[in-house]
Amino acid sequence: MLVYIQVLRFFAALAVIAFHVLGAPPKGFEVPESALTFALSYGGRGVDLFFVISGFVIFYATHASKLTPAEFLRRRVERIVPLYFFVIFAVTTLAIMLPATFGTPDWYTPRHILKSLAFIAFTDGDMPVVYVGWSLEYEMYFYLATALLMALTRDVWRNIVVMFSAIALLGQIPGVAATLGNYAFFADPMILEFVLGVIVGYAFVNGRIGWQIAVAAACAIATVLVTDPANRVIVSGIPAACLVAVAAWASRKRIDPSWPERALARLGDASYSIYLAQVETVSLASVAVASLFPAIPPLLLLVVTSCIVVALGLALNILVERPLLKLCRRLGDPRPTPLTPRVQPPRAA
Repeated sequence: MLVYIQVLRFFAALAVIAFHVLGAPPKGFEVPESALTFALSYGGRGVDLFFVISGFVIFYATHASKLTPAEFLRRRVERIVPLYFFVIFAVTTLAIMLPATFGTPDWYTPRHILKSLAFIAFTDGDMPVVYVGWSLEYEMYFYLATALLMALTRDVWRNIVVMFSAIALLGQIPGVAATLGNYAFFADPMILEFVLGVIVGYAFVNGRIGWQIAVAAACAIATVLVTDPANRVIVSGIPAACLVAVAAWASRKRIDPSWPERALARLGDASYSIYLAQVETVSLASVAVASLFPAIPPLLLLVVTSCIVVALGLALNILVERPLLKLCRRLGDPRPTPLTPRVQPPRAA
């Protein structure tokens, strides 16, 4: 296990939670502006770290395996879809049963729910029903592209870097994004964060990267830097790739992690549940704590609310995510066919 990669996954989820808690305090509990709140206002960039980690982990876990494209895609679907569908159904059910608390007019429509379940809410220019699911639509895009290249090409990882770099570069041509409309989703420079993760993984495993990978990624990054220097891939993606590289090489030397490192790594293993658990619970937990402790300082309220959401995410991981994943893998793995004993013909007398 790459322990510090897992720890980074937890901190990425925690950063996103703190960002949402900061943006939704009860009236009168707003955290005063400071250097800390300025830093927390960028907590949403934890998603960029998730994307780089995803590129790294997918490469690291599959570069030497003999998975077929179907097996690769099945494993990714098993990991992402069941819990996501569970949370969508849970949130939708709450909205129907308690519309005054959870309902949003014209949000929980059959069309919107179905598009959210299909990971294509972006085609309407909307967030999915579970608002953090927009990042999962990019994840699924990455998985589908990888599976397609596994089926059609031999050098999958070089080709995923070249393809995503070319798409992002084309998306920066003036007028292309406007022409594509909502489908500019496919050419958003954010897809380069998966590329950065793959490059870090490639260098980590092989000690170097091929010239085609280096040239393709450099051209795409340079184009984004010239056309949109404040873009997320520049401001957040490149620093995230550096963090992942440091975490990967540090993990290689950390053969016997301490119990705090193992505890944080366990939270990293639950980071997907923690990430999804913040939906609706951030505001509810914040209001509940503020009601119980009216004199609580705003910054302490932020910390307590974030801890509550993390605890709920860990519970979601233990009670829902892991059992669902175990069930899906049991159903998906081919069962061995029992051998029929061979009957010997009787010998002639």
